Amino acid sequence: MLTLNIPDKDAALKHAVETRPKAVADWLGRLPFASPADTAQQLLVALYALNRHPLGEDDRHALLALYRPVIARAAASLEAQLAEAGVPPHASQRQLGTLLRELHVEHSIGYKQTLLAQTNRRFGRANPKRTAEVTARLLAALGDVQTACYLTHTPPPAGLWQEMRQIHEFAETSNLAALAVDGAPAPGTAYVQAVLFALADPPHMTHGELLHTRLYLGKFGALGTLAAAPMEGHRGFAIPTTGDAAPCPYVPSPIPEGRWLDTDALCRHLHDTALRLRTGEAPRRIGLPEGMESELSQSLCKRLLKQWSGGMQRAFRRHATPGSTMHAVAGLSAIHRLLDPQQETPWPDPADAGSVAITDAGRIQAAPAPVIASRWTVDNDSAAGLALSGKPEIPLNLKVGDPLALRADDATTWSLGVIRWIRMRDAQQVELGVERLSPQVRPVWVRPLRGHRMASPEAALFVPGLAALQQKDRLLLPRYLYQIGMDADVWHPPHQYTLTFGRCLAHTPGFDLIDFTIFADEPS
Repeated sequence: MLTLNIPDKDAALKHAVETRPKAVADWLGRLPFASPADTAQQLLVALYALNRHPLGEDDRHALLALYRPVIARAAASLEAQLAEAGVPPHASQRQLGTLLRELHVEHSIGYKQTLLAQTNRRFGRANPKRTAEVTARLLAALGDVQTACYLTHTPPPAGLWQEMRQIHEFAETSNLAALAVDGAPAPGTAYVQAVLFALADPPHMTHGELLHTRLYLGKFGALGTLAAAPMEGHRGFAIPTTGDAAPCPYVPSPIPEGRWLDTDALCRHLHDTALRLRTGEAPRRIGLPEGMESELSQSLCKRLLKQWSGGMQRAFRRHATPGSTMHAVAGLSAIHRLLDPQQETPWPDPADAGSVAITDAGRIQAAPAPVIASRWTVDNDSAAGLALSGKPEIPLNLKVGDPLALRADDATTWSLGVIRWIRMRDAQQVELGVERLSPQVRPVWVRPLRGHRMASPEAALFVPGLAALQQKDRLLLPRYLYQIGMDADVWHPPHQYTLTFGRCLAHTPGFDLIDFTIFADEPS
């Protein structure tokens, strides 16, 4: 018997609910879609009242069919506005994230009530097709709650995975798991999509990667299949059938009373897709869903192939560091100002001619903005990186892929890392995963040479190589500055040299890490 978490009825809301389908459709058509926050707020208020109002099964099902496309449209608008949101979010971003999560929660409550009404009928037998459709809609709505939490870096609500597992078990015992009806996915497919999304390691993903993963799963998630036991030679994961924790790629196999998610066909499709994208085939020709652009899709397919192949193991042992703290500064521009407070460059910048001062040495000096380092607790450490946690008191707007300057309390120099994952345990507590890039970093100025010598100088970072690792010197550049083979002047006190950009070694939304070849070096 299903036991789902639903709110009690509230008689005080009786007159606040519109239940006439025609009137509801007219009201939905008049919503202020140009203002996503206002639209989401009105939908949330209406769904909240509807979910606490007694209503017949058929009536509720009909109303939810009207609400569903409007909720999807409003949620997409909120997601677009959250694209640049970081951690911890600003007040307006926090409000948008809360609206998105609560809107999907209330939507799922409506389908919980509809499914419970069908399964708890006193008379007659529920229509199997209707039950399959409602079950799939409910699992999809709970999957939307899951995605909203990923997009806002917040933990899922308590009971989310427990309910999804219970609903999936109900679909299987009712022989409905493979039944797709009225444009809804089969309940089993909707559940597998949610499991695969969790196994894709969303905290390591950017906003764009999360949305692309959802698009990919919407079309190809059915290639993952649940089985009682693994097939020899096939890739996959052990999946628990009880508890409220999300599936994890590091869970040992087998699990008592667990299931096996076979991802072999899915991985073969990802491998083939990545190869075809690399040879220049258009995403549409390959069959990728609309909205998956080629550049991000190619790197994402490689990432998902690695995540969904199974057998994930940590490369280095992590060590607890009780009482250890670290200072951090995020963002290329902020790190550059931290290391070079005077912000001096030997080249005039035409764009800043009216807003800068000339130093005695004749160099351009912009008014530097103060840089304040935030303080973090080191939760664990390893050769590859470290995990940090804290409650930052200053706005940071951190994102996956941001460069991070780090300095321990007893250190005199700053090291360089990159944020690889972010989580928020509550409204204040932030957790970061940081990959180490270099124990040293130096500020430089880069002036691209695109056929003339008056381009604007750009703040960049010089990342010294490590001879022990046979690692060459590198440059960390702002996004969209890098072009392979481009020449550039570099001001690296006390030297000024000219170089050619080489390979891109790492590419994130926050920077490009490249190698280079120097062909002219002049002491300044």
